[in-house]
Amino acid sequence: MKAIDAPTNCHPDWNRFRSRVIAAVTDVEAQMQQLGKSLNCEGLACEVAPRLGLAIDTPDDFTVLEKLVRAVRPIALEALRCTREEQGGQFALLLL
Repeated sequence: MKAIDAPTNCHPDWNRFRSRVIAAVTDVEAQMQQLGKSLNCEGLACEVAPRLGLAIDTPDDFTVLEKLVRAVRPIALEALRCTREEQGGQFALLLL
């Protein structure tokens, strides 16, 4: 599926898609933290697209996905912070 054809907030599958995006962003952010690296929103969008099965072949596709990643990134970072606090600063992540 092309990113530009992904569900929007008026679509019945929006909540499910948004949850998948948040999970993918959280996974990538966790991997980057373990590696001691970070990504900007553009790089994060490129990493998230294959996990969601989205094609970003055109500038419009990339723009749509990048805006969505930018919007949900704070949610993903908060989830990681909560996980760290619950685990006492330590949590294991299996890198595939």
